[in-house]
Amino acid sequence: MGSMNRLLAEPLLRRRHMVSRAAVATFLAGLALTAVLFGVARQLEADSARADFSQRTAVRTAAVTRAFSEAVSDLRSLNLLFAANGGAISRDAFDAFAQPLTTRNGYLLALEYHRFVSAAERPAFEAERRRYWPGFVIRERGPGGLVPAAPRERYLVADYIVPIASNAPVYGYDAWSNPQQRQFTQQAIDTGLPTASPLLRLVQGDGSLRGVLVTMPVYRGGADLSSETGRWRATLGCTTVVLDAALLVGGSLHAGRLLSMGDYTLTLYGYTGDGRRVAVFRHPGAPAPLSPLERWFGGGPATITRSFDVAGTRWEMETQRLTRRLDTQAGSLSILGYGLFLSGAAGWLVQQRGARTRRIESLVERRTADLAMTAGALRLHQRAIEAAANPILMISATRPGYPIEYANPSCERTLGYGEGELVGMPLATLARQGSDEPGLEELRQALYECRKGHALVRQAARDGRELVSEVYLAPVNDEYGRTEHFVVTTYDVTMAKRYEAELAHRARYDTLTGLANRALLSDRIERAIAVANGNPVWTVALDIDHFKLINDTLGRRLGDDALRAIAARIAGAMRQADTAARTGGDDFVLVLCGCLDERQAATQVQAVRDAIAEPMPIHDQVLVFGSSAGVAGYPVDGEDPETLVKHAEVAMYRAKETGRNGVQFYAPHMNAHATDRLALEGALRGALRNDQFELYFQPQVDLGSGRVVGTEALIRWRHPHLGTVRPDRFIALAEETGLIVPIGAWVLRTACRQNQHWQRAGFGPLRVGVNLSARQFSEPDLVQTVQRVLDETGLGADSLEIELTESMMMADVESAIDTMRCLKAMGVTLSIDDFGTGYSSLAYLKRFPVDVLKIDQSFVRDIVGSPDGAAMVDAIISLAHGLRMHVIAEGVETLAQLDYLRGCGCDEVQGHIYGRPGRVEDVEPLLRMGWMEPTPEHA
Repeated sequence: MGSMNRLLAEPLLRRRHMVSRAAVATFLAGLALTAVLFGVARQLEADSARADFSQRTAVRTAAVTRAFSEAVSDLRSLNLLFAANGGAISRDAFDAFAQPLTTRNGYLLALEYHRFVSAAERPAFEAERRRYWPGFVIRERGPGGLVPAAPRERYLVADYIVPIASNAPVYGYDAWSNPQQRQFTQQAIDTGLPTASPLLRLVQGDGSLRGVLVTMPVYRGGADLSSETGRWRATLGCTTVVLDAALLVGGSLHAGRLLSMGDYTLTLYGYTGDGRRVAVFRHPGAPAPLSPLERWFGGGPATITRSFDVAGTRWEMETQRLTRRLDTQAGSLSILGYGLFLSGAAGWLVQQRGARTRRIESLVERRTADLAMTAGALRLHQRAIEAAANPILMISATRPGYPIEYANPSCERTLGYGEGELVGMPLATLARQGSDEPGLEELRQALYECRKGHALVRQAARDGRELVSEVYLAPVNDEYGRTEHFVVTTYDVTMAKRYEAELAHRARYDTLTGLANRALLSDRIERAIAVANGNPVWTVALDIDHFKLINDTLGRRLGDDALRAIAARIAGAMRQADTAARTGGDDFVLVLCGCLDERQAATQVQAVRDAIAEPMPIHDQVLVFGSSAGVAGYPVDGEDPETLVKHAEVAMYRAKETGRNGVQFYAPHMNAHATDRLALEGALRGALRNDQFELYFQPQVDLGSGRVVGTEALIRWRHPHLGTVRPDRFIALAEETGLIVPIGAWVLRTACRQNQHWQRAGFGPLRVGVNLSARQFSEPDLVQTVQRVLDETGLGADSLEIELTESMMMADVESAIDTMRCLKAMGVTLSIDDFGTGYSSLAYLKRFPVDVLKIDQSFVRDIVGSPDGAAMVDAIISLAHGLRMHVIAEGVETLAQLDYLRGCGCDEVQGHIYGRPGRVEDVEPLLRMGWMEPTPEHA
């Protein structure tokens, strides 16, 4: 730069008698300004390169950390397989589970299960494995390779290995013989958590391959794991993943396209058992040779090292930037070039007296505008921070106690302080007094290390309120990299944490009564059995007799109040050691402890029943309830919660069948009908999950044109063992158990999706009819469910017809009318199914916003040969047309019935005369034609 200045200055010196002092001053001032701007720009470019370098390093460290976490997750999945099977699974099950994991993740050298074998068990164990693997013997490392293991009290033998082909030497290897492997395995058993080894030389290959083992203990099912002694007693063995760290790192970075780093090198270091740091992966940069000018402008190498933890083992990712190239400094070089040019030009322009003044004024104006823009941007940033909804603090990093130097208005409002009152206060005063949370320790460590930090802490507002906040801490460095301040941003998550606690409570307690729910009930039964020491534990299934009548006659709101009162009476009659749970509807389950025989159990159950039977005043009504109870006792009637509850329900059903309002103790010979009902209910609960339902569709034909205008969706259940279950067997059961709601939602969604598919296939504007049960119709979110299904499937509302029965609408007429009006407002077609078989009033019929009346097949069957039946059908059609309703006749089977309905002006028909209900593939050919003729074979 100095030589360039001399080249530019020499001509001026030779012609100094021609150059004015103002021109020389202008030129020198331009050089000085250029030097300043060049220095500032170069510093900004260096900061940008440094930030880019730090970001790249963070991204690659996150990718490597995520890859290690996925390997640990695979280990947890494998361990859960053992936990789900009580700690014992077969070799085939292990291979079937582990093979996909090793195939998907190439860095998994092996997935292993090491089994503890005692010295006494060794001969039988080796003999058993030789049948699978000839020459099998438990081995350990010797001077020349693997040798038979020396006698010792116990061995930790590699029993299951996937893949076995590349890990054959490991099969039978005693991991307990290796002190390093034994050390971290003991740590894993002590904690019950995944524990990683230091870098080890693996048994695989010739012993030169370095790898990492992550181990997690396998405990015996049902064991007490609350102490280290209990965990050691319950340990059956360990699951282990063997990782090729270099392949894991290279594969994860390559998969994320993170190896192309330009002028950077990346190295991953692990630590051996004796604390030596070893490079397990290195990806060199390949910078092009630098010219002397680039070396002069470029910066020196920079290094960032980030540490992370994998299952208790420390790793370090080191990234080094080799140099900065000229193409990253285009801005500063441009400033230098333009500055030199403008300085010379300004000196020459000084000579031009007239132009000089105008050019200088223009330049001053531009610089003034730039400065004003910069000041405006600073003011904008200040206003943005002050307007932020989240609390923001600026604290000093150099003064004791980290005092607050700035707090935005949101912070002052949240913590209850006035304007400026927080300034000067130590940061620690904002934490809850006496708090010693892990989150606070993390923030203290981040402040000490001058790094970013994030933690969940409890804060105390000025008025005593306790706040739960997510706190983010970020250092603010000066141009030399020294941390002078910290920016603290907080997010108030108090309400979210309260919601989490409420959700956790709802997951174990019934929201209506406050009693335990099914999940907590099973846990309470298991605990009662665990502490019973062989004494009986009685499980009681309690059902309130005829409670459905309360909901049907007095409404669900009063029914809910009655259930709450009944639950309070049950809880009041129970002893402190016993448990009461509500399992659904008016069904309760009691768990009784301390009753030594059936007589004592019967006395306690009777005390609960007597409390329920007391007259109960609710909403100006006095209600009296009876109850039926079934009792099953541990261990005679079952040894697990599921069996005890099932047998108690069998006994309860027996009590209801023998006249209700009584108590029955379970006996194995109780009638098969109750058992069949429970089996059918259990199968029904799994039918939807196992995709055992299917829909049949029956065409609906317009009598005037013969066109197929729609279909009615009918559910069928095909069980793999029970065969085809008739709807009349399971619909009532589904209604009673509440399963009709998810089943009905499945029918609605499947029918709408199929009808939309037909419309897109060009079958015309078909509609589909779906029957709603009384339970579905009374659901408070029925309208939202229908709208959600239409949105998900894309079916137009006018293509859906919802069929209702007269009886379900008469239970609560006003509520039914409101629901029907909401459905009508959506554009859905409403029809009354089986019209004439219920007990509706014509006065209500005219108030119902119904589009279609469906004549029941019992009336259609009597058209021919019964003048009264024919007159009834004719009257229904006239009534419907008078009320501007459409009419569909069901169950039309003969040509005579069809002719009579056509003569009466019936709009549409469905029945065997046109087609029986059939699967999608059977019905589609009829829909593709678009019209149908009655055929004798259908009749």
